[in-house]
Amino acid sequence: MSDILKVLAISFLILAAITAAGNYYYGAGGCIQVTGVSENNMSSDIFMSETHAYDDTLVFRYIPYDTNVTGNYHITYSIRTDGNTLASQDGKLYENVSFDSPIAVGITRESGSLYEIEMLIEDMQGRTVHRSITRIGPQGQ
Repeated sequence: MSDILKVLAISFLILAAITAAGNYYYGAGGCIQVTGVSENNMSSDIFMSETHAYDDTLVFRYIPYDTNVTGNYHITYSIRTDGNTLASQDGKLYENVSFDSPIAVGITRESGSLYEIEMLIEDMQGRTVHRSITRIGPQGQ
């Protein structure tokens, strides 16, 4: 099987697992992360989301599945905690996004709070290439 087919098969399996299992997992520090990907956009979703939770910082990364593609994208996002908007952008341009240089959004974190980021990524033609909501916080929230 060619390398491209292997990458596509693995990508499909990852997307299927996210859809089927809801992408629940327990991270370090007793956190839970929940990521939802809209099923009606899965065929055009070209990014995987990844969250790095540190003691005082959260970093949300959006990485292209294809390791050989570089592109420019507009992102619109809103980060909320406890019902308050902490940060947002509307149509911010990210240039030269690639597997090695993904989209990254970081914020200061307080322990005990639930954080949610709603992300929309569009290509230069205005087509949605990723839409997700990620929640991360203490277990039980």
